[in-house]
Amino acid sequence: MTDKIIDANIELHVHPFLGKNSLVDVVEAGEKNSLDVVALESLDCSVYPSVVRQAKEYFPYSTFDEAGVKLPNGKYLLNAREYNTKEGFHILTVGYSFDEANPKTEIRQVIDKGLEHDALVILDHPFVDNWKTRTAGHISKEMEEELEGICKEYSGEIALEWNGYCVPWIRWCLRKVLNLIGKRVSYHDVNKKVEELSGKLSEEGYNVPVLVDTDLHARSRRQLSAMGTARVVMHLEGENASDIVRSMKKNIFQGDYENVKEYVSTFHLLGAFCFPILFPKYFEKARG
Repeated sequence: MTDKIIDANIELHVHPFLGKNSLVDVVEAGEKNSLDVVALESLDCSVYPSVVRQAKEYFPYSTFDEAGVKLPNGKYLLNAREYNTKEGFHILTVGYSFDEANPKTEIRQVIDKGLEHDALVILDHPFVDNWKTRTAGHISKEMEEELEGICKEYSGEIALEWNGYCVPWIRWCLRKVLNLIGKRVSYHDVNKKVEELSGKLSEEGYNVPVLVDTDLHARSRRQLSAMGTARVVMHLEGENASDIVRSMKKNIFQGDYENVKEYVSTFHLLGAFCFPILFPKYFEKARG
């Protein structure tokens, strides 16, 4: 019999920092925040082998497939990965990890490989400059045009991310600092740009929906408490992780879901992300 999760709470973007946190810590934080599905990522590598090892140790009777883990309590931990790409964009595959990819891999190759494995593919913080301004600035006009072209090419197959770490007023302050030192940054609300692009594409007949997530960087057990600050809510059905990813994709591209938009606290963002990005030599895995 197929399981049904009514009004499932889904967090699609979590960097769990396994090693500093255990999988038990992650699961307990998810339960405390009423999350049913959590996708666990790292940048440019997969945490899924570690997830599987710890799930076997701490959660007997879990079941596994390529897309993720079904825990004995009926909750899901999805196999996912965040990628740097040759073009400078970051991208997520949820339900699959393309282990052979590296920062020189072309974005279309990552997308195609993810779709081949029935993954949910998300362009994460697509208007953020990941190169020159350490994520504080915005992409160039040329990259904006390339982004729109990718969206049109993969209409109905990829989504755009609304990111709970992209707090507009903090980015406004960083923009001022960057402008003072000669790095011209013309806007700060990258989530607004995502929504505007998705709306523009919809008016032109394309289907590139917006999905909300936190992009949590949990460098400590305490920071796991922000998991699910931004989340997606929808009905899901399936018997395993692969079924759940397929159910998510069906609902997303039919528009049958709800985004819960909320930003993390300033205190959390500074400790979990801003300070590591600004002072990377003092933090292990500054980008997660």
